Amino acid sequence: MSLAARYDFLQGLAREAGRRALDFWDHRAALVVELKGPQDFVSRADKEVEAYIRRELAAAFPGDGFLGEETAATFDGAADRLWIVDPIDGTTNFLRGIAYWNVSIAYAEGGVRMLGAVYDPVQDELFHARRGAGAWRTGAGGEQRLAVSGTASLGSAVIAVGHHDRYPEPRYVALRQALMDRSAAFRNFGSAALQIAHVAAGRLDAFVELELSSWDAMAGLLLVEEAGGRVGPFPGPQGLTARAPVLAAAPGIAAELAELVARA
Repeated sequence: MSLAARYDFLQGLAREAGRRALDFWDHRAALVVELKGPQDFVSRADKEVEAYIRRELAAAFPGDGFLGEETAATFDGAADRLWIVDPIDGTTNFLRGIAYWNVSIAYAEGGVRMLGAVYDPVQDELFHARRGAGAWRTGAGGEQRLAVSGTASLGSAVIAVGHHDRYPEPRYVALRQALMDRSAAFRNFGSAALQIAHVAAGRLDAFVELELSSWDAMAGLLLVEEAGGRVGPFPGPQGLTARAPVLAAAPGIAAELAELVARA
């Protein structure tokens, strides 16, 4: 099928996966939660939503590969046409009733991001992009083309600084101090994909995280690229299953922010 057909399918799939996740959200008190490691939670919602996405993609595109957060250990890295999925990005928020989580789905050909969708079911906002065709937000008010902010100074920027909750990393302390020295505001809302989508929408001026998985980043990075922003090279040389640094920013602050990250 053509890329345009895949794009149409992706948007419907993201919405239906989000609808299913939202049903789990509404009944989250009944979920059984497993602990994969310190501050690393997974629930039946994550597993079932990913399984649904995988079934639908396999039926529609049987020759395509699949890399999902909950089944990444089975990925053999062989697919030239690949779907990259985080069924619920922001699981900790989801389980605690914090309305900042999403479904993230990206499609890549030959390692190049071609399609991306980040769906926020609570707000019913679908952020989506096709390479070369712009980035868009579809919500209650219809469809709106996305554009990153025009912020040109860190001193007037709001930057999302993600971090890994599962082990200490002194570089984040250094990075936050450098941002404070430049009077930049920074936040961490606990969902990388949605924060990157909000960079594309101009709600945030930048997102940075020193190590992030591909299922958290690939869809959002395409959104930022298509919205006129700057992104750092991703994934890293270790490939799609390895964590790597992520930077997505409005053009006016991208170079200065990248320099601070490199120094951290």
